Formats: sequence, structure tokens, C-alpha cells
Amino acid sequence: MEQAVREYSDWIEEEEPGKDPVEEMLRTRADEARSPVQTWLMPVVDDIDRCIRERYYTRILQVMNDKLVEGELSLLLGKAVVSERITAREMEIGGISCWRVNRTDFLADIDVTAGLTVEEKGKDVSGRFGFCLGLWFCTEDGFEFEVQELHLLKDRPERSFWKLDRHLVPILRDDEIEAGAERMWENLLPDVKEIKERTARALAERLGLEVREMNLHCQNHTRSILFFRDGNVFVQEEKITGETEFPLPVSRPVAAKTIVINKAARSECRDLDILHECIHYEWHLLFYRLQKLMSTSAQEVRYTPVRNTIGRPNADPLRFMEHQARGGSIALLLPQNQIRPKAWRLFQKASTSPSVNGYLNHPGFRWDRVIRRLADEYGVPRTTLRRRLVQLGHPAAKGAVNFIDGRYITPFAFTEEHSPEGQATLVIGRKALADLYHRSGEFRQLMSRGDFVYADGHVCLVDPQFLKSTKEGARLTPWANAHADACCLRFEKVWLKENEESVWLFGTLNSNEDYVREYDRFLDRRLSLTARERLARRNRLMASMPCAFPDALVYLMENRDESRISVEDLAAQAQVSTRTIQRYRNNENSRYEPDVVVAICIALHLPPWLSRLMLDKAGFSVKSYGPRGHYGEILDCCFMDTIPEVQEYLKSAGYPELRLQES
Repeated sequence: MEQAVREYSDWIEEEEPGKDPVEEMLRTRADEARSPVQTWLMPVVDDIDRCIRERYYTRILQVMNDKLVEGELSLLLGKAVVSERITAREMEIGGISCWRVNRTDFLADIDVTAGLTVEEKGKDVSGRFGFCLGLWFCTEDGFEFEVQELHLLKDRPERSFWKLDRHLVPILRDDEIEAGAERMWENLLPDVKEIKERTARALAERLGLEVREMNLHCQNHTRSILFFRDGNVFVQEEKITGETEFPLPVSRPVAAKTIVINKAARSECRDLDILHECIHYEWHLLFYRLQKLMSTSAQEVRYTPVRNTIGRPNADPLRFMEHQARGGSIALLLPQNQIRPKAWRLFQKASTSPSVNGYLNHPGFRWDRVIRRLADEYGVPRTTLRRRLVQLGHPAAKGAVNFIDGRYITPFAFTEEHSPEGQATLVIGRKALADLYHRSGEFRQLMSRGDFVYADGHVCLVDPQFLKSTKEGARLTPWANAHADACCLRFEKVWLKENEESVWLFGTLNSNEDYVREYDRFLDRRLSLTARERLARRNRLMASMPCAFPDALVYLMENRDESRISVEDLAAQAQVSTRTIQRYRNNENSRYEPDVVVAICIALHLPPWLSRLMLDKAGFSVKSYGPRGHYGEILDCCFMDTIPEVQEYLKSAGYPELRLQES
């Protein structure tokens, strides 16, 4: 924590005297080469160190003089203090350590150095002496304190309370978060032991919190807000029967100590949202009182832009609080002392199950059975239970119950030594994939080469060893399904701030050098071809194809790796009429519909470079803008999908669906 605080002080962009500007420029360029320059929004927050030094120095000085008059300083030093008083010039406040006593109170151990004259061997000797002053702060009516104890600095007492950082946020390890959550149940609802009997609303009620549900206006990413003091929210009322437009948003008062649940925001578990705010109320009241907020909504904290070339700032107190509330709320919902042993017993039992549809009975399938069983038993969402199991040390559970694009994808497994750490994931939905495709030129270039394709929630290396075609679209082979990290791209979740709302987005393709080499090694193992040799092979294929579109279509239908495809089968897979395929093959009409050509390319599962060649032969080009800007996206990322899957994606993304019924 101290290191993070020191780093935070270095992020303020100020010119430091005595630095060589040329050397500084070269260092900055080196930093930018390692990590792109980014500007982060850091909260402007008060800290208790400055608060005590600026507001309480005079009172602390008075306390030390009272101790001097009462003879306590002489007692501690073991020698008579002959100074009549301590002046402001003679007293210095050193380090300050704070400890959480309860929701509203904390202890502050303050290192004080004072200049004193003491009697030694009949002589008056001046010197500086260190003391540790313990102050008990109560925040119910402002930050008032009582003197608890005074020690010599070398006899500073050990504390068993939670240590607080300079913003009065607890500094907690994961095991302390778990223990703290369990103590909340024991202290507030000691008679309720079973998970099924513990409810979020009962806990909120014991804390004195009211829970209200509202449709918040323009806050679709805010699931809940906690208010310590009276406040207001803008509410979007429902449409009146017969009206086509929503009424104007109205302001609604919110009483102090209220949890507002936003019905306009999607949530995996409303109980989890309530428990999240209960953690904030129980553990973080001191922070909010220090900031003198009118409401406890995190959006009301003021931010300032900070330029940083090293990485995301670590000293953001809101980040610490959100981490604790996320971990604490799920620990309240699913206590580890009950979940961990039961889940492990069920996992061992699932290990004896047979394979599923030709797939290995790997850990992904086993955890899938465990999660479904426990989710039904405890009445919690499967995704919440999966997240809890990962948190409890079972990363293989990431391969189970992944709900992507409206369905559960096939459970998968990966090598635990190369498991996706932190916010890395092997799973991505089509919407997130499209967002990344548009944001990242590097990713767009990678997908346009045709080496990777979207398949069953993954972006997988194109190779018969890893991919197979089914009636439902592209799926991983049994081997690839059990070794997803060997053939699928990992993606990293990045925290972005957009329109004053914080949302998680898939953003950065993992460009770790070792990881890139892993893919190169698979390419070499399969084909023993260099990139230049692969390009030459493609050029030979393109050169051998007929120039005219009809002849090229016939060529591709009769020279496929999976054997030739009939007119009837291609028509069914492209969802066009048999007559349309016959016309396109026989050159009966030189005018081709671009949507139909795209559908034929997808039905034939042509890689991007080949589908673009076919579009070119039909007289069209693929651009990243304009009315056909979405063609490149689906041809690059979804060429192994089925036409119904592509149509469903286009509809959900707001693009026009492919028009396949020719006039």
C-alpha cells in the first residue's frame, strides 16, 4: 500500500527542477514503447494524513502539553521533564497509522516527536523524544476524538484491528475479506446458519438499510446505489397505456440509508447487488464520511485526468473498495466453509461420469455438472456460482456454463499451467468480437488473414485438428475442446470509462511474446510452412482458379477439402433457392446480388482472402465503411458459422440482415 501511495504521487504531471529535458524525453519515449501513453481519471479524494496534520495539529499539541503537565511524559521517559511547555516549533507529527474499530470509529496511532529538556545526573539536557499517541475517532458527529493511550515510540502497540489506508479504506487480503464477510452473518444474524435461509434483504434490514427498486434514467450500467444521506435520483417512468413515447424523467427523493436497485440495468443476481452495498455500508462508511459526500454514489467523487505511461494507477481507493465489495458480497452469498467442501465432493463424483457426445470427460464438463447442481440447490445464477468457484481456487471452472449469444457453449478445458489469469479469457461473444474488430487494426489484420475464425464462443486457429463443421456451425474438435488454450486466442478485459459510465469491455488482444510464439509453433508443427510459403500457396490456388465468377464457383464447389458439394446442399446451407445457385453457376445473368454472394462464401466456409477474391470476381469490393461496411466483419470473423447464426448476429448488432430472396 505504501508503495502504491508513493507511485500515485509521481503521476501528477509537474516539471521537476534539475532534470535534463533531453534525458527525460528519451526516458518517456522508452516508456511509451513499452506501454502506450494513456490518460486515466483519478479520484480527487481527501486523506486522513493531511486531515490530521492540518485540522488537529493544535489539539494534538495541547494533548501533549496536558500530558507534560500531568507528569505522564516524565513517567514514560523515566526521567524528570523540566520543560514548562512544548511549542509548535518543537513538535513534529511523523507517521500516522489508522485501524478500523467498527463501522463509524477508528483508532489513529500518531508518531509524535517533541523537543524536551530533561534532568540527567543533576543537569538539564535538551533532546528530541519520540512518542506514539493513540486517538479514538468517532465519526457520528464529525471527526471527534478521545485520547486513548500514549507510549514511547519504541513501544508502539500491536493492533488486532483491520489496518486502514490513508483514505480510511481497509487494507484486506482475500482471506480477510472472506473472514470479514462471515463475521457479518455471525454478528448480525447469528441464528441463521444455512445458505438457503440467509437472504440479502434480511441482512440489509439488520443494518438499518431500506431497499428500493427504481428505473434510473440513463444509468443502464449502474446496478445499485447506496445513500448514507438524503439525495435524489432521476427516474424514468414506464410508458402510459396507449402512448408511444416515454414520459419525461422525474426527480425522486431518496432517504438516507437506502439501497436503490436499478431495474433498468441488467444484473446476474439482485441479491448480490444488495449484498455489495451492504459491504460498502459496513466497511467503507469511514471513507465516505472523510470525503463529506452528500451521497455515497461513487459517481459523485470528483476526478482529475492523470497522464501515465506505465500502466493503470494502483492507488485509486474506489478500486480497492469495489474489489472488497465484489469479493465480500459473493462471500456473503456463498460462504466458502459450506461451498468449498460440497463442490469438491460433487466434482470427484462427476469424475466417474462417461464422455459426452464424443468429448472427453474433462474438468470443464465436470464443473459444469457441479455448477448446475449447486445453482439449482441454492437458487443462485450459474454464472455467479462459477465465479465463486474460480475465486475459491478452481480456475478450471471457467470452462463451464459460459452463456454466449443466447445459449450455453460446449464446456471446455485448458492446461491449468496456462490458464487465463486475472481478466484474461478464452471466451468472447459476437458483439464483443465485433467491438474489438472495429477498435483494433491489429486484430482486424489478424482475422483478415484467415488463420483464425469464430467458433462456439472462441476465436480458434483454422485447422482440421481443431475445428469441425456441424449443422449448428463451427465447433471445436474433441481434442481442441479439451486443450482450448492450445488453439484459441486469449483476450484481456480492459476497464474503460465512456460517457461518465464505467463498463467492462473486451478490448486488448493478448500480445505477450511467449503467447505469440506458441501459435507460431502450432503453425510450424502442422504445415512446416513459413508465412512466405503460406502466401505462395495461396497465390498458386488463386492463380489456378478461373477468372469468371460462375466458373470460379463451380471450381470451389467441386474442389473442396471436405469433397464436392451439390447444388441442393449449397442452396440449403446458404438459404437461397436451388434456382439461384444454378443461375450463378451457369452465367445466366451477369448481375449478382452482393448479399447472396456473401451468403455463398459463408456457406462454403471460405477464408477471408478467398471470399474477397470471389466478391471481386462478382464485381464487388469489401470496405470497412458505408452500407456494406459489415461485410468484412462477418467474412473475417464468422466464415465458419451458419447463415442463421450470421443473420441473428446482424439483427442483434443493428445491421441489416442478408437479403437472400431474389426478385
